[in-house]
Amino acid sequence: MDHQKKTEELIAPCPTGRNGVCKICFYGAFSLILVTCIPLMLYPTEGEQVINTLFKFITVEMGWLYMLAALGAFSLILWFAFGPLSSKRLGDKVEYSTFSWIGMLFCAGVGAGIMFGGSIDWAYYMAYPMHGEPAGSWKAAEWGTAYGMFHWGPICWSIYAILAIPIGYSYYVKKVPILNISQACKGLLGEKVHGWQGKVIDIMFMAGLVAGSATALGLGIPIVAAGIVSVTGMKHSFLLEFGILVLVTLIFSVTSCLGLKKGLSKLSDFNVYMAMGLMLFVFIAGPTVFLTDMAISSIGLLISNFITMATWMDPVGGKGFTQDWTIFYYAWFVAYAPFMSLFIAKISRGRTVRQVVLGPIIIASFGCGCFYLIFGNFGLFLQMTGQLDAVSMVTQMKGATVIMAIADFLPFASLYKLVFATVTAISMATTFDAVSFALAATTTTMLSPEEEPARWNRLFWAISLGMVPTGIMLIDGPLSVLQTASIVVGLPVLGIVVIGMASFLKEYQRTGWVEARCKS
Repeated sequence: MDHQKKTEELIAPCPTGRNGVCKICFYGAFSLILVTCIPLMLYPTEGEQVINTLFKFITVEMGWLYMLAALGAFSLILWFAFGPLSSKRLGDKVEYSTFSWIGMLFCAGVGAGIMFGGSIDWAYYMAYPMHGEPAGSWKAAEWGTAYGMFHWGPICWSIYAILAIPIGYSYYVKKVPILNISQACKGLLGEKVHGWQGKVIDIMFMAGLVAGSATALGLGIPIVAAGIVSVTGMKHSFLLEFGILVLVTLIFSVTSCLGLKKGLSKLSDFNVYMAMGLMLFVFIAGPTVFLTDMAISSIGLLISNFITMATWMDPVGGKGFTQDWTIFYYAWFVAYAPFMSLFIAKISRGRTVRQVVLGPIIIASFGCGCFYLIFGNFGLFLQMTGQLDAVSMVTQMKGATVIMAIADFLPFASLYKLVFATVTAISMATTFDAVSFALAATTTTMLSPEEEPARWNRLFWAISLGMVPTGIMLIDGPLSVLQTASIVVGLPVLGIVVIGMASFLKEYQRTGWVEARCKS
C-alpha cells in the first residue's frame, strides 16, 4: 500500500520489517529504568528523602494543574460520546466479546490497585476532615466511601480513555501500521513524529508507564505476602515478596506466549469471575443490610456532589486530603493514561466511538465502585461497631496486613485470604501482560492489527518491570514512596496527553473523520 510504503521510508532510522525493534526507544527506555532503579537500590534512605521532597513540591504547587486536566479529560470524553463522532467505528470487525473486552481493560487499568484501595482506602481517609466534617466522624466516613468511588470513577476512566480514539483512529481508520503514542501527536508535529521528537515522546510514555505499573505492583505484592503469612505463619520478608514477584512473572510468561486472545483475555475473564465471587461472598456473609444502606447513601452522596468533589482543592483546610489522595490518584492515572489509551484502542477494533469511551467510564467505574461498596464498607462496619480499629492499625502497620485482619471476621477466613491473594496475584499478572504488550508495541517499528509484538520483546519488558518494585521493596518505605513514583513521572506525561489530544482535534477540524483509501 502507498501509505505503508511511505511509513516504511519515514521510519528508516529504526530497523525495518515486521517486529523490527526501534533501538532508540528500546535502549533509551531501558536505560531510563536502570537510571531510576540503581540509585534506589544503592542508596535507599537518601532516595526516599528525595522522593518525599519531590512529592510534596509537585502535589502542593502543581495540584491545580491535575485538577483542571482531569476536568478537561471528562469534558472531552462526553464530547466523544455524544458529539458528531459518537457513531463512527474504529475498524471493520469486533474482535472480542463485550465481557472479555471489559474484563481486559478492567484488569489492565486497575489491577492490584483496586484490591488494595477498595479494601482499605477508607481507613486512610478517616484521618482527614472532609468538607467541614471532623476527621474520624461517621459523616466523614460516608464522604470517604463516596470519595473512593469518585477516585476510581468516571474521571479516572476519562483520563484513561482520552487518547484511545486518536490512537484507534490512526491505527484502524487511517490504517497506519504503527502502534505507539507519538503517532497520535502527528497532527501537531507532522512528520517529526518519526524523528527524535517522536522518540522522546515514546520514551517519556514508557517511563511513565513503568512508574505507574510499579505503583500497582508495589501495592499488590504485599497483599499476596500478607495473605500467605496470615494463613501459614511464615515470616514476612523481602525474600517472600521477591518470590511472589517471580511467581507473577512466571504466570505472565505463559499468557504472554499465548497472546492477547488466548492468553490475556482468558486470564482476565477468569479473574473477573473470581473477583465477583469474592464480592458476592462478602455481601452475603457480611452485614448485608448495612452494606446495602451504605451503598445507596454513598452513591447518592457521590452523584449529588460530583462537581464539588471534582473541584475541591481544600485551600482553607491546607489541601491535605486533596494533595495526598485526589492529586495522587490523578497523577497515577495520568502516568497510566497513554498506556491505557493504547491498550483500549488495540482491543476496541470494530467498536463505535461511543462504546469505546462509555464502556470504561460507566461499566468499569461501576465495577471499581463495587470494591469500595463491599470490601471497603465491610471494614468500615467493623470499625463502627468496635470490632476492629482499622483506622489506628493503618498508622502502625502496612495496609496489606490490615486487610488480612479484616478478613479474619469472615467465615472460612483462611480460604478467603488465599482466594483474595490469588485474585491480587492474577491482577498483577494481567497488568504485567498488558503493560509489557504496550512497551513492546511502542518499540516495534511496524505492527498491523493482525500482529502482536515479538514474544521475547514482551517478556523482556515484563522482567525489566520487576526491577522497579524490587527497588521499592528494598527501600521498605511508606506509601508516599510509591505515590511519588507516579507523581514525578506523570507530570511530563501530562504534556504528552495534551499534545496528543490537541493533535487529533486539529486534524479532525481540518479533515474530519476520513477513512483511508489505499491501493495495494
